[in-house]
Amino acid sequence: MPKKILLIANNGPEDPNRATVPLLTAKALVERGNEVFIWLYNNAVYLMQDGTPEFVQAPGLPPFEDLLLFLENKVSIYIGISCAVGRGLCNEKEEALVQFAAGELAAPPKLASLIENCDNTISF
Repeated sequence: MPKKILLIANNGPEDPNRATVPLLTAKALVERGNEVFIWLYNNAVYLMQDGTPEFVQAPGLPPFEDLLLFLENKVSIYIGISCAVGRGLCNEKEEALVQFAAGELAAPPKLASLIENCDNTISF
């Protein structure tokens, strides 16, 4: 029976392995018929900055960009707005200052809703 699964990613391009594993896991879960949501917190918000995905490559894992392209229309990706503001990707009015390759900006109430409505929540 398919489940709703929330994956929370915290690591950015500075650690390609930890950045890629949540997307690799999401791909496997989608292939098994599950509904998957990805929430990006902390440095993981940098992963969606336009121009970044193609440079993230973990040894022995598929290219981050390929995983993102596979997942693009199959999962909802949320970029934690407070982390994006804190890292200069958005201004204090929560307006994007950069282009994002994928995902949408979202605030903590959206995360709370996802946690309440998903069958499982996994943090990376």
